[in-house]
Amino acid sequence: MQREKTNTKTTIEADIQWYAIRTFHNKAASICNKARLDNIEYYTPVRKIDTIYNGECRTETLMLMPTLLFLRTTPEWIANLRQFSGDNILPYCEPGTSRPQAIADSEMERFRFVASTAAKTLEWVDPETLASSDRVRITEGIFKGLEGYIRRVHGTKRFVVAIEGVAAIATTYIPKQYIEKLE
Repeated sequence: MQREKTNTKTTIEADIQWYAIRTFHNKAASICNKARLDNIEYYTPVRKIDTIYNGECRTETLMLMPTLLFLRTTPEWIANLRQFSGDNILPYCEPGTSRPQAIADSEMERFRFVASTAAKTLEWVDPETLASSDRVRITEGIFKGLEGYIRRVHGTKRFVVAIEGVAAIATTYIPKQYIEKLE
């Protein structure tokens, strides 16, 4: 009897992956609350900003892309969320289908690491424009070992990490000697 529960749990855990959804009409907060109540892990890139107000330092949390939300769950939970939210969300789907596009854990970890490490200098880049960019690996520094793209942003070559078809973020300048071009 115990073995059946373990196998069922393993099957359910195998279905849990990262998915990206686009929210509309300022519904990200309510979707995050629903995910929290359902014990669903979620992530949205944020930037902490310190401001002085009446001589007092306050830290504000600013969502870097307020309409983008990542959820670690099952496709069924995403389908139920669509029913719960109506037209207020749109999952990123596999090309040519209506199935939510799963994001590999390694791809999500890389994206989260870059987003949290370089939060003050991040810029969003259109992922569709990366096809003509050079694919590279960083050989030194805090991003050592990460793979991504080199792309010119505002006149400066930047390291860009992407979740294919969903989002791309550009970090600060990376010295040329820290970049290894991939074929």
